[in-house]
Amino acid sequence: MIPGNRDTRDGILFSLPFMIVFALFMVYPLVFGFYISFFKWNILGTPSFLGIQNYVDIMHDEKFWSSLWHTVQFVLMTTPVLIVMGFLMALLATSHSPLKGVMETVFFIPYILSMTVAATLWAWIMQKDFGIINQVIRLMGGEGVSWLTSEKNAMWSISIATYWWTAGFNMVLYTAGIKQISKEVFESATVDGANALQRIIHITIPLVKPTTILCLILQVIASFNVFGQVYVMTGGGPAGSTRVLIQYIYETGFSYFRMGYSAAMSYILFVIIMAISVIQYITLGRRDS
Repeated sequence: MIPGNRDTRDGILFSLPFMIVFALFMVYPLVFGFYISFFKWNILGTPSFLGIQNYVDIMHDEKFWSSLWHTVQFVLMTTPVLIVMGFLMALLATSHSPLKGVMETVFFIPYILSMTVAATLWAWIMQKDFGIINQVIRLMGGEGVSWLTSEKNAMWSISIATYWWTAGFNMVLYTAGIKQISKEVFESATVDGANALQRIIHITIPLVKPTTILCLILQVIASFNVFGQVYVMTGGGPAGSTRVLIQYIYETGFSYFRMGYSAAMSYILFVIIMAISVIQYITLGRRDS
């Protein structure tokens, strides 16, 4: 209802297009996906009701658990680093340096690239025989590293590409949070003899805690939904060591046409992400208060 207008007709008419699109492309897929998770369905055939059998089978699926573990590994590898990188970038972008505007632009440019471009770029950079990194290592007398074809290095290589690509988003959030801090607070601390490091530790970090909570929640959700860079850079290899849960869901649904089973895994992932996000919000929010 429009403020000051008792007639709700205009409000309904203005919101109706959005509500129709939202219902068609958000609500209906969510409901239908949950519905088919109780069926055996290969798209072309007739769905066969299984009850909760898909969910029972998932509990005994080794590929599901390994893919989930790889996803958790990626979350643990990327989330803390991206939070710290975003904060440090924001400090530089809000500093008194005459280059702060340039730094903010340079830090954010990778984030505007599409996932395919960023992942393909790093796949070439980390290519074993002709990649730039290995070429530099060889010029320095070393041996080339199997960045994407070694089980030990592949996930770290994907994480490095993710650092470069997505840290700019957290920087923008932190920059906004730091700019909201009153300058008088920093000036008072300076008068009291606090140096730059002390101002960061005792003023900046505590006052941007709400931003940190937001960044942490968003980053965990994004990392749990990792798929594109893994699919482009390694395809889930070598030997399935980087196959994440979204990729397994995709392969199950669109390569093996087990749509009901794929949908069931999707909702398990949804519940995991929702539970972690709620726990983070409640725990960190209480600690902050």
